[in-house]
Amino acid sequence: MKRHNIIYYSVLVALMLFYAIYTATKFPYTYITMEGDDFWVQTWDFWQLKLATLPAFTNWVTDFLMQFYRSPYIGAAIQTLVLGLTGVLAHIVLRLFFKDKGFLAWLGLLPPILLGYYCTFDLSFQLQCLFLFGLTLIYQIIPNLKAQLLWSILSIVLGFLLLRTPMLFLLLLSFALITFKSHNWKKSLYLIAPLILLILMPIVYSQQVAFIPFEERYQAWGGHFELLTSRYNQSAEYMEKLVCLSNEEKWEEMLYKAHAKSEARRGNGVALRYALLAESALGTLPENLFDYPIRDENLFLFPHQDGSVAHQFNRLFYLNLGVFDEVFHHAEEYGLLQDNGICFSSLRQMVDACIEEGDWEIAEKYLQILSKSTCHQDFVRNSKAKILTAKKEKTKDIPLRADNFVGGYPLPVEMLRLARYYGDTPQQKKMTDYAICSYILRGDANSFMIAVKAFDIYKDKQFPKAYSLFVQSFQAGEGQLVP
Repeated sequence: MKRHNIIYYSVLVALMLFYAIYTATKFPYTYITMEGDDFWVQTWDFWQLKLATLPAFTNWVTDFLMQFYRSPYIGAAIQTLVLGLTGVLAHIVLRLFFKDKGFLAWLGLLPPILLGYYCTFDLSFQLQCLFLFGLTLIYQIIPNLKAQLLWSILSIVLGFLLLRTPMLFLLLLSFALITFKSHNWKKSLYLIAPLILLILMPIVYSQQVAFIPFEERYQAWGGHFELLTSRYNQSAEYMEKLVCLSNEEKWEEMLYKAHAKSEARRGNGVALRYALLAESALGTLPENLFDYPIRDENLFLFPHQDGSVAHQFNRLFYLNLGVFDEVFHHAEEYGLLQDNGICFSSLRQMVDACIEEGDWEIAEKYLQILSKSTCHQDFVRNSKAKILTAKKEKTKDIPLRADNFVGGYPLPVEMLRLARYYGDTPQQKKMTDYAICSYILRGDANSFMIAVKAFDIYKDKQFPKAYSLFVQSFQAGEGQLVP
């Protein structure tokens, strides 16, 4: 190996190590979320689903690899390996093209650097670039012109499952440049044949697979271009951190180490909701309500809103209250919004909700789906053990949690109606506190007193800070509120 090649690979390894360490430590929760939003099972139905979302094989491989992203270090290692291999193939392609002129072959560093910086978390696009250089390298090492023609035609057929259409045009362009440099421009014209095949392939493919609309065959680049250091990536990482800490019930860490409380005070609407959720889970919401810039009860959650952020938070909101049918509902809605129409985190959450509700049949149905993935054997085994234990301990049917659609009433009314079914439990207190805090924000003294007396959760106890301040402010006016 020549000296400049050794230097090149040493620099490439150093860059990839930096990339792996930086992304794994700076964006760990993004990697964890990528696994949760992913879905892959070893079934023919899933492969048919992938056929409808070209490039089919690349998307299939992407989903397979992202199963392992639950550990951010494994996720970073996988993406680093893909980028590193891209750098190796790009270097070899350029070295062969420029006849071993080492300084030009150093341009092979650009693809992994640009992909790592502009498409950091887009594994599918990174794999497409890897396959692009791989197909080009094979074309280069074929010595016979006729064999190159056959490979170019085969590359279009194969590449249709590996690359998006613009990448296939780039592939043909690279073939033309290689042929032009090795032979002459007249001989490079034979690439018109694979070019025509590329144009006709979408028509043929759509006719064979009728459920794929023709207009979706000529697709855009399909990459998610975002700077590694962009505010978008940083804010997304912070939001995913709040979600993961909530799933793990690390409420104090969220409030203070993750600075959710200070971010909420600065006007971050998502952080405000998570901070208030943490206060509710810790039982300190009525004590610290006025520490936050909250104007009305709709800022306690995302009422009647669609979208991943809303469903993710609303699931955690109702999980904190023990309303498991709503946990199931929002987990399912979140999964429907993902690329595959279903995802691992959604399935896991629905299984847990079904176990809590005593719906063993539905839980086992989803566990059967998860058992066909690669990394859920422990989860499936533990969940089945929970089901067996719960069946043995079950003495009566779980009562209905409500007599109306959740969200069908204003939040304080909904909380009080739900609280009737929870007896003397922490969940009942949380619901009652949400209702009372809502009436405080409305300035509704009459409803405040009705809610306080209805459940009597503060009998012979001192009012929390927010409640006392509300009573004092009302008594200082014209009203005659008597606690």
